[in-house]
Amino acid sequence: MSDVEKIYAGPGIFVWGIDEDGQEEADAVTIDLTQGGITFTTTTTYFEPTTDQTGTAPVKSISTGTTGAINFETPDMDFEKVMKYNPNASKVTDATTPTKIKYQVTGLAGQELPRKRALIKPQGITDPSQYIYIESVGVKFDVNAAYVLDNNRRMTISAMAYPSLSATPKGLLYTWGDISAVA
Repeated sequence: MSDVEKIYAGPGIFVWGIDEDGQEEADAVTIDLTQGGITFTTTTTYFEPTTDQTGTAPVKSISTGTTGAINFETPDMDFEKVMKYNPNASKVTDATTPTKIKYQVTGLAGQELPRKRALIKPQGITDPSQYIYIESVGVKFDVNAAYVLDNNRRMTISAMAYPSLSATPKGLLYTWGDISAVA
């Protein structure tokens, strides 16, 4: 029989920078204000061989790799956070008036995104069986600064989850549940 007590609804929290024990690192980025929720999806690619006798119909499917995507929007316009995960962002502090600060985002190619373990957890839930730990996440950043009457400025977060080659097991993409569990 299903347990309705295990149905969770409501907003989520995204934390980028989680250690191997599931704890936040000192420089972790926490985004706990979202608009429209957080989605985590995976995409698996396949090689599907055919034979002349079956035409274009594949005779089997072989997994060739899986990646993940985390997507959400946040009204949290704290550019100090952006500088931690976006190598194209920089901070300039005025030499004579240190309270004058600006953030600059360049648009040139060639910057590799830093990757860290991330966590998605439901707000207000302390049960780690409901957490998703994503092993190797690069955060993509775009701003959506609409100045309109019936909405607010927000940042679009689109993060990519990569299989980790240094994790155990090798290629670990994500862990659903308590990351501290051991065999």
